[in-house]
Amino acid sequence: EKWDSMTRRWRDNSIVQLVRLFLIDEVHVIKDESRGATLEVVVSRMKTIQSSLWHLLEKHDTIPPLRFVAVSATLPNTEDIAEWLSDSKMPAVCLKIDEDQRPVKLRKIVLGFPCSDNQTEFKFDLTLNYKIASIIQTYSEQKPALVFCATRKGVQQAASVFAKDAKFLLSIEQKQR
Repeated sequence: EKWDSMTRRWRDNSIVQLVRLFLIDEVHVIKDESRGATLEVVVSRMKTIQSSLWHLLEKHDTIPPLRFVAVSATLPNTEDIAEWLSDSKMPAVCLKIDEDQRPVKLRKIVLGFPCSDNQTEFKFDLTLNYKIASIIQTYSEQKPALVFCATRKGVQQAASVFAKDAKFLLSIEQKQR
C-alpha cells in the first residue's frame, strides 16, 4: 500500500526510477479481496515504469532492466504469475521448489469440522480457533507446528485464543521459568 502511494507520481520520484529489483513476497495475496487489487496495480505500474524508462533512454544498455522476484509458499498457478511478470525482452523463469527439496519434511494433517446451519462463516471460524490447542497437542509429537490462517485478522484472533488456551502445553520446567 505504501509503495502504491509512492509510485503513483513516479515521474516526480527519482527513487522509484532507481529500483532494479522488485521482490514480491507472499504473491498469493494477489487473489485477496481487500489487498490483491493493490498488489496487482503496483506490479503493473512497476512494469509500466520499466517500459517507459526503457523507451525514454536512447541507449538501452545504460539502464539495467527491472527484475521481479515473486515468492509464495501457497501459490498454485506459478506459471500464470511468471507469464504476467514476463515481457517481450525477458521471459520469466519459474522455479518450483516442492516438498522433496525441503531439509525437514512436513507432516500434513487435514481435519474436517462440520459447520452447523445456524452458524455464520465468521462464527464458525471463531469456533475453530478453540480447537487449535488440542489439535497441536494431539498431532505435534512435541515438535514445532505451523497453523495457517486465511487473513491477518484471522491470525490475530487465533493467536489470542491460542495464547489463553495453550498454557497446558508447557512442561512444568517451562512454567517455572
